[in-house]
Amino acid sequence: MEILKAEKVVGYSLLAVGLALIVLSVYFMYAVFTGSMLPPTIFSMDSIRLPIPTGDGGMPIEVEVVPGEQVSKVVNAVLWSILMVFVASAGSKIGGLGVKLAREIKVEVKRES
Repeated sequence: MEILKAEKVVGYSLLAVGLALIVLSVYFMYAVFTGSMLPPTIFSMDSIRLPIPTGDGGMPIEVEVVPGEQVSKVVNAVLWSILMVFVASAGSKIGGLGVKLAREIKVEVKRES
């Protein structure tokens, strides 16, 4: 049985970490978008309201177009998905480094005669 070189051990470790980051980010995105988990609350928005003028010159009536809770959920979900895409791409880069370290490099020297 061959003893693994330090580069291979580090390479396989980086590959495992990279794959774990990718799998976890996909799982967390899936959990947020299916509703089984809430994204972290980063922003808390107010409701979007529009004033509608009355015909007799009195005070305008404010109508709530979109509730603030819904706007906050959408904004937080978008920010969460951006973060998870960043984590998945970092996992891809880390895994790629691991593959480069774990792979054997064979060099052939051809002599010209």
